[in-house]
Order: sequence, then structure tokens, then C-alpha cells
Amino acid sequence: MMDIDDKLEIIANQLDNISDLIGLNLNTSDIEKSDELDRLYFLTDYIKRLTTDLKNISDDIRKRNDAK
Repeated sequence: MMDIDDKLEIIANQLDNISDLIGLNLNTSDIEKSDELDRLYFLTDYIKRLTTDLKNISDDIRKRNDAK
């Protein structure tokens, strides 16, 4: 059975991959500067922040488990 810290890390990595794909598509798209484009960039940044938070939580859990 997988530990919660491992599950969180997997989810974080998946979110990170999604964010990278969105960013890649935004960089190659024909969408002109607009509010919609700004919202998409905001969402990719938000996903990156969530990813970082999840990885930090996973690391904290792992450290606590290792200390026991």
C-alpha cells in the first residue's frame, strides 16, 4: 500500500506535467494578448504553486515518518 507522502508526490508531479504542457501550448499558440491569455498564464502559475505546496507537504510527512 502506498504511503500518503508518496501519493501526494505523484499528484504533485502530475500537476507539474499538466502545467508544463499548458505552458508549452501557450507558447506555441496563436492566442493574442488578451484577458483570456492572462487567465491561462495565471492558472499555470497557480498549478505550479500547488505543486510546490504538495511536494513540501510530502517531504514534511516523509521527514516525520523517518524520525519515528
